[in-house]
Amino acid sequence: MKGKKVLVLGNKPYSNFKLNNIIDSFDIIYRCNLAWPGKNNGTKFGKLAMCNHIYENFVKKSVSKEQSIKPYENDYDNAYLSDWYDWFQVNKENFDEVFHQNEQTGNQWNEMLKNYGCPHKFTRTPRTGYSTIFRNLINNNSEIYVSSFSLDDDEIRESIGLKIDKAKSEGSGCHSKSDETNILTWLHNNEKIDASLCMLEDTEEISIKSNNMKFSKFILDLVKKK
Repeated sequence: MKGKKVLVLGNKPYSNFKLNNIIDSFDIIYRCNLAWPGKNNGTKFGKLAMCNHIYENFVKKSVSKEQSIKPYENDYDNAYLSDWYDWFQVNKENFDEVFHQNEQTGNQWNEMLKNYGCPHKFTRTPRTGYSTIFRNLINNNSEIYVSSFSLDDDEIRESIGLKIDKAKSEGSGCHSKSDETNILTWLHNNEKIDASLCMLEDTEEISIKSNNMKFSKFILDLVKKK
């Protein structure tokens, strides 16, 4: 992966700003959980990182569709969940890799943050996307970019197909959104990653919400070009 541009892509939906060409320009793309390429989120399948329970229910276990999706019926739009299951059965071989991203590594990531001099840490389980970022940070030979993650503590977190209220947005006990946004912002401002794409607002023209972060020249040039 030496010299590769790696993009860790969240599932925040964009309806107005066109992202396909921007996302497809990266060398390696990581998607998360019930991601579905071609939804204005790039057409490349890339690699699919799944949290433990989603990997167990949709990949590892040999169970019926009904058994696979039942645990998620209160969290996801049921039509999306059903359609995604059918789509995944046909398309899972198109991913470069489908794997379980172990999130029980918060202590390891906190040790990395401490070594970086970061004042923030994970107080709860990191989400799949964050563990994917940190696993790529271990490899110093690649450039790591992040797109479609929430940056604003006051913003209700959005994810395609997922039903999220304020409590779920904050993490509902399992995750801490404020930890994650603070860490993401710090990593960007200290040039460990480039999260400029997360600042793009969902408008037809280029509009940036900086969140006290500097929009990188590389991403600005890429957005204008694509």
